[in-house]
Amino acid sequence: MRYLGVDYYPEQWGMDLVDEDLDNIKELGANLIRIADFAWDRFEPEEGKYDFSFFDEVIEKAKKHDLKVMMCVPTATMPSWLYHKYPEIMNVDERGYAQPFGARRGYCVNSDVYIAKARALAEAMAEHYKDEETIVAWQVDNEIGHEGSDKCYCKTCEKKFQEYLREKYKDINDLNYRWGTSFWTHTYGDFAEIPLPKPSFTAQNPSLRLEYARFRNISTVNYIKGLVEAVKKHDHKHPVTHDFEGGTINKMFSPFDVAKCLDFVSYNNYPVWGGQKAPLSDSDLAFSVDFARGFRREKFWVTESIMGQQGHNDIGYAPKPDEAKKWALNSLDQGVESLIFFRYRGFTKGAEQFCFGILDADNVKRRKYYETMAFFKEAKEKEVTYPKSTVCIVYDYDSKSSMEIQRQSNMFDYEKECQKLYRQLYIRKMNCDIIDSSVDFSDYKLVILPYMIIMPDEFKDRLKRYVSKGGKVLMTPRTAWKDTDNNLVFKKRLPVDLIDLCGAAIDEHESLLDGQSSPCVFNGREGQGYVFEELLSLQGGKELISWKENPFGDYAAAVVNEYGEGKCYYMGTSFDEDTLNELFEEILKN
Repeated sequence: MRYLGVDYYPEQWGMDLVDEDLDNIKELGANLIRIADFAWDRFEPEEGKYDFSFFDEVIEKAKKHDLKVMMCVPTATMPSWLYHKYPEIMNVDERGYAQPFGARRGYCVNSDVYIAKARALAEAMAEHYKDEETIVAWQVDNEIGHEGSDKCYCKTCEKKFQEYLREKYKDINDLNYRWGTSFWTHTYGDFAEIPLPKPSFTAQNPSLRLEYARFRNISTVNYIKGLVEAVKKHDHKHPVTHDFEGGTINKMFSPFDVAKCLDFVSYNNYPVWGGQKAPLSDSDLAFSVDFARGFRREKFWVTESIMGQQGHNDIGYAPKPDEAKKWALNSLDQGVESLIFFRYRGFTKGAEQFCFGILDADNVKRRKYYETMAFFKEAKEKEVTYPKSTVCIVYDYDSKSSMEIQRQSNMFDYEKECQKLYRQLYIRKMNCDIIDSSVDFSDYKLVILPYMIIMPDEFKDRLKRYVSKGGKVLMTPRTAWKDTDNNLVFKKRLPVDLIDLCGAAIDEHESLLDGQSSPCVFNGREGQGYVFEELLSLQGGKELISWKENPFGDYAAAVVNEYGEGKCYYMGTSFDEDTLNELFEEILKN
């Protein structure tokens, strides 16, 4: 069933407005309200003393208006008593600054105290509401990792990181060898000596930093998984989700791994946020929604769809008439089953008083109200669909992390490079799945591998089997440069163990920085390469694009190679849009 609704915060306004609000929400055409997202103090005003009376009354009123409920476990913000009794629960930044009380998401996901209190709340709520038929879904926490909270450098994290390394490596000598700690006299005598990779005069060991990223991923997964299990301990009927935020691709955890804990994925869709002069392009917005769909490769929810101007301190661009409606309608064509607008009415107080809703603080029905009403009417008439794709883009958490740890060029941005490749499919109206590197890609006709600098042997074998049976693959610069410890590989030409597939080897390479480019030639037309410049020598492949008057000599900038029944394309740079467009015309033939 498709649910259409609004994010509703009655705890901010009190019960006096609830009947009027629900009348209006019903008039809009909604059939659901999402509640309690940040209301821990309402449920547990004192430690261990739960009070469900407020939201019990809200739910009873929702029933009378024939509105269903998405119930949120509000652990993204904490009550004052929790902070003041257990200040050690707070997240600590890389400079040693502990988060103060008063903002949101200040907790450490590895704090045993916070984990226990959060799970206890989830259990209490689930036990109380397990038989409530008005509730159709649970949401645990909110936008995990947002606003820098994906990292923490507290003493608890340091101890658990060391335990993680001890469990993984067993032998400290093995770790020293694999990390190359003989460099700069970094040899460890015990796992307890290994620090968290904080800022220093020079760069920290890339192996240490990648393991920290993996540790953060595991920590985040375990935190969300624990909350899901706490709900399901008492409520086995209602599905459980988590709402991912838009910048999840750049976080120090894999949303694909977190999504495995959930019954379905939810996503908060913000095409524009405070301080932006303009919203995301249609292509970049479509990429972000497709990315979220890929977390579980099934229909999903948008739990926060923008309607009003947004921001905490800086605001800026306001969605123009019917623009927010267009964004919401477009998402329904990308696999969104149910959609909820943020928010029903903005609040006059607190940090989000400039996060405007369907109604503003004056409580007057105007354009945004009727635009929302029109959307709900159209959405009810749209069939719930799931796009079918013949092309996929592969996301790999280790490689993304490695490229962030050592960008190699100040022009490199993983998300922007992925969006650049996606745009070529978007302008051709081709559906695209964005999948995790662990997913089987054998049924796709084209597999795009952006900057997969760490490529395990198992993946290389899968890739070669796929191409040999007729598949097409497109690789970018920096493919298969490193091993799984985030180190370059001795006595191996680049790309490591893929020269037979690519039909080319990298003889020379250079990073291009801000303001730099390198000329290339494709079908007699000059183009430019950016970010990286890899000079490819043919090893059985065919040159598609050549470097022009390169001081290193005559080399290819892009190569195609027939491998079995399929083809492999390798780009040695990030091409300008016109050249990339021509290259995709070649790749997408037939």
